[in-house]
Amino acid sequence: EEDKKEKENLEKDKRKNDIRAEKREADLKKTLGEYTKKLNKWEHEFEDWSSLKSKEMAKLVSEETNVEEQKSELCKQRERVWDEIVRLQVENKELAQKIAESETMKNKLIKKRHKKEASTNERLYEHKIEKAKILDSIQRIKFELKSLQDYDAKDIEPKTESKEDQKAERTHHLAIEIEEKERDLECPVCFELCTKPIFMCDLSHQICKQCRPKMKVCPQCREPYKRYKKRNPVQEMKSDQLQTLYKSMRDMLEAD
Repeated sequence: EEDKKEKENLEKDKRKNDIRAEKREADLKKTLGEYTKKLNKWEHEFEDWSSLKSKEMAKLVSEETNVEEQKSELCKQRERVWDEIVRLQVENKELAQKIAESETMKNKLIKKRHKKEASTNERLYEHKIEKAKILDSIQRIKFELKSLQDYDAKDIEPKTESKEDQKAERTHHLAIEIEEKERDLECPVCFELCTKPIFMCDLSHQICKQCRPKMKVCPQCREPYKRYKKRNPVQEMKSDQLQTLYKSMRDMLEAD
């Protein structure tokens, strides 16, 4: 009987073990299924993530390639710009040298022109003085001829004109000459008499020394004045002639 009980107990234990084994197997299968689902889900998500990252990586590689190409092109442009800068620097140096040479030549020509002007003005002044003397002699001869002709017309014996009449006639002619010279030497701005130095514009319009610093353009032709004050040698000669006429008039009036 004990053997029978022992046998029953063994069978009971076997059934319990079988039940536990079946339950364990079921639990493991269930757990395996869950992990399999998780694995499939993870593999699907990883595939999507991997595909997305591949696309992003491909885009970054493409952008990197484009940037590298742009960098290469910019480097080439920079080299061309640098070459152009070097060329311009060389050209600028050459132009600066030519400008300096032109400035030197200009200064030489200006000095030469000033020297020529001075020589010409001096010679012109001498001619003007000589002409004034000749005109004065002609005027005196004409006056004497007119006096002789007047006597012949009246059939009167020529006689020597009185000193007073000669002085009056000469004074009259001097006054006319002085008036003409004064009109010719009148400043167009202040209407005063121009005296040396007398300045002018490029078209030879005169202006007095008091008004010239105040004006930027010529009051007659509106031509802008240059920085260099250009003198009018012809009018300055007339001014000298006028002073000579003044002196002749004073000497004549003071003479007995």
